[in-house]
Parts: sequence; structure tokens; C-alpha cells
Amino acid sequence: MSAETATAAEVLSTPWRIDGLTIKNRYILSPMAVLQPTKDGHPSDQTIAFLTTRARGGAGLIIIGGGVATERGNQEAPFRPLMRLDTDEFIPGLRRMVDAVHEYGVPIFAQIFPSFGAMGVPGEGRPTRAASPKPVRMAAPRLPHGFYIPGGRTNPTPEEITKEDILEVQEQTVAAVLRARAAGFDGVELGAHMRYLYSSFLSPRTNWRTDEYGGSTENRARILVDTVRAIRSEVGPDYPVGLRMSTNDHLPDGQGPEGFAEVAAVIEKEGLGYIALSDANYESMDDNLTSRSGAILDHGEPQAFRAAMPTVPLLLSSTYDPQQCADAISAGVADGIMLARQLLADPEFPNKTLQGREEEIVWCDHDNSCLRRLIFNVPVRCHKNPAMGRESILAGAREPISVKLQNPAQNLLIAATGSPVLMGLADKLATAGQKASKS
Repeated sequence: MSAETATAAEVLSTPWRIDGLTIKNRYILSPMAVLQPTKDGHPSDQTIAFLTTRARGGAGLIIIGGGVATERGNQEAPFRPLMRLDTDEFIPGLRRMVDAVHEYGVPIFAQIFPSFGAMGVPGEGRPTRAASPKPVRMAAPRLPHGFYIPGGRTNPTPEEITKEDILEVQEQTVAAVLRARAAGFDGVELGAHMRYLYSSFLSPRTNWRTDEYGGSTENRARILVDTVRAIRSEVGPDYPVGLRMSTNDHLPDGQGPEGFAEVAAVIEKEGLGYIALSDANYESMDDNLTSRSGAILDHGEPQAFRAAMPTVPLLLSSTYDPQQCADAISAGVADGIMLARQLLADPEFPNKTLQGREEEIVWCDHDNSCLRRLIFNVPVRCHKNPAMGRESILAGAREPISVKLQNPAQNLLIAATGSPVLMGLADKLATAGQKASKS
């Protein structure tokens, strides 16, 4: 059947490859910090139940979110707890999780973070580090629907990371990749998006360095070129190594998709298995967490990356309309479709789409209560799917009394912080207080 006559379900059902791995369909569970690992960073029963529910739901590939590669990264993580890959003690628990997903015939990748850059939380004697000392400012009107920060927020200014520390981070990242492979992960993904450490090197807006890591396209790509090269020397050419990276700053002084694509093309030469396209960053979150399917296509970002790299697989974000996804694949500007919030709302979304059961889909309404929970560091839930975040309990696990007692207060907090009226009042009060403190 030709591409012109194939249905969306037929296109999305087609297998494809990342390096030496075949993926059975085009749907991917995108990495999110919703896995509820144990306090010390091991996969929990809930972690496994969440992932296996999405594997049963038809995802062709699962990528776990935010595994930290370094002890420092764990200490500065803005969302806790996260899964850890910084020592060998975590390998057995990770292997248990990987094996559980593999029972459903679904490959699983580990997303790896060495450091959270300007989004990290500093500690005594432990400043955050980035390419250059550029802080993150999050404020209206650049916030997603249903998300408010009264008065806005500016994170602490990071220190410029030294060359010595860059090399140390590279060594620790390679070690984390080898632990992921030892635990049975089918591939790895380096996180270089938003305003985390790696991403701070990619755009002139956040990289003002005058050494070999700043200035030209090649210099801004260097930290990832060296890291991917070091990883490839250890894992060989067939083990999938992907990169999640920003595609557009969406800011007046920022870099556009052509500039990011130029950087990506330099890195890709070292053997990237795919590039996962992440739109915008924490200072332009309205474009990162859009309420509209396919905005990234309208912005021309996949098209710019495809023009710069004709053959590397591209993973599309924030696009959930099946026909849009199929059209992008048929047009050659996307290979895989990453689903995040939609797979919180409906873990059966891939099966329903591929089996022609679209009338049964529970659609994400983009109220972003899940994001508010994440920011407040409480277990992520979805008001469209009461089972989300409680998969292990519904399967028979016991819910601790402490959690039951916390739930009503957490629900009230999330509801209040999603109220335009209450948050509008809070914003006026916070802004007035800021003006008074400056006068």
C-alpha cells in the first residue's frame, strides 16, 4: 500500500530501527519524572507497574525519565526522588525493572542526566554549574496553561563549569551508560534539553564561553561530541545512543531551529542513533508544554533538523493527533512519536489508535495538574485517569497510611494553585511586594 493510501493507523503501526534495534511501532513513552522510585533512587513496585501498564497499552518503546549519572546530580535534582545510575548498587533493581518491561516485548531506554545545570538546586559549598552564569527566569506570560508562579521566579545563578569538571562529568556519564547496559537497558538517551547542563552549551544565549567549548557551532557541540565519542568507544556501533535536545529557544535573544540543527549535525557525526526533538525551554514553557497538537511542526523544527541530517531518526514531541503524526512520518520529517501527558491520561492510547478504536480514547485536557504536582514535589497524578500513579496499589500493593493522610491536602493544594482567580490575586500581591522591596 502506498504512503498516499495508507491510513494513519497503518503508518503508525510500521516497524522502524534505531541503530541495531527494531521498534515494532512508532509510539514511544516519553521520559517523565513520574516514576515514583524509592527514596534512595531504586525502581519501586509503582515504577514497574507504571511502565508495564504503558507497555501493555501498546507503546513500541519506553524511555525512562531523568536517571542521574552522578552523585552531585542527585544532590541538586529539582524533582525527587529520581532513579540513579551513579553507582553499581543500583544495577540489580534496574535489571528487575527492565526485565518486567521486556516480558511485554517492549524495549526500554534509560535517559541519563549528569547534572541539572541552571535548573539544579544549590547546596552549601555546592553551586549549580552551567556553560555560563545565566540564571533561569520563569514567569508569566511564558507559562503553560493552568500553571502559575506568582511574581515569577529566578533561579540561583550557576557558576561556569570548569574544563576539569567537564571531563569528570564525561567520565561519570560514560560509567552510567555502562551500568545501564549492564542492567539490560536496550539503549540510552542523553538529556540536553530545557536548561539542564548539556543544553546550556548549545545556544549562544546561554553559552558565552571564550574557550574551546564556546563560540563557534563546533565548539558549542564539543561537550556532547566528546561524550558521544567516548560512549561509542565503549558500547560499539549497534547499541542505541540517542540525544534529547532543544530545537528552538523561542526567545528574542535566543537561537532558532536552524542554529540548533547545525549543532546537532556536528554531534550526529559521532554516531547518534536518534535525536528527540524538545521544543523551547523553561523560560518559554508555553511553547514547550503546548496545548495544541503539532505546534512543533508549525514552527518548522523537524523540517530544519531533517534538512541538516537526512538520515538520522527524529522523534517528535507534543504531537498526538494520529493523522498529524502519520503525515509527518510519511513526509519524512519524523520517525517516532513521543507521548507524555497523553499516556498519563490514557495508557491504552497506542492500542486504541492502532486498532481503530479512537472513539474510546481518553484525551489529555492539558489542565497540567500533573505538572503542578511535579513542581510541588508530590506524587504525580492525572485527573483524567484516577489509576495513574496508583497502578501498583490497584494491582494489590498496600498504600501506606502516611500517603493516604497526605492525599486530601495535596489535592487541595493542586486545585488551589490551578485557580486563575486565586493565582491572579497571589501574582498581584507578589508583584507588589517585589516593587516595594526595590523602592
